[in-house]
Amino acid sequence: MLDSFASINNLIVGSIFLWLIILSLFFWRIYSHYRRLIGSLRQGDLINILDQQLSSMSETKSLLSAMKKRVLDLEKETPNNIKKVGLVRFNPYRELGGNQSFALSLLDEELNGVVLSALHNRQTTRVYAKPVVLGKETKYSLSDEEKEAVKIAKSLKHKK
Repeated sequence: MLDSFASINNLIVGSIFLWLIILSLFFWRIYSHYRRLIGSLRQGDLINILDQQLSSMSETKSLLSAMKKRVLDLEKETPNNIKKVGLVRFNPYRELGGNQSFALSLLDEELNGVVLSALHNRQTTRVYAKPVVLGKETKYSLSDEEKEAVKIAKSLKHKK
């Protein structure tokens, strides 16, 4: 009977000792984390440190808001930037090998811009520029390749 009482007693003491080790490890982990958070800031207490962090976050938030506003303003100021590009390479002359000629469409967000075409043969390369308004030809008619370049540019979605 005394042996069973001693073994129960040893089991309880062992359980308490194990629980104490677990709590000590848990405490040490929290204490280490706390030291890493405020280790470099010797002066002040935790409330002052948290106040500093909140004011820093507030400054960062206002700066971010100002930057977002500036980006939106810049996007509004520059609607005529080239945002859509289409390129078609082709061979207009059967006797030449390779697709050395091209039609390049450069359009803004409203589909206004220019189509540049270069026709290459053995002796020369000729370059042509034709305006595009609202995604359509204007004064000068567009070749099939130029129309394809405009179609490619129009199909691109601009990311905001």
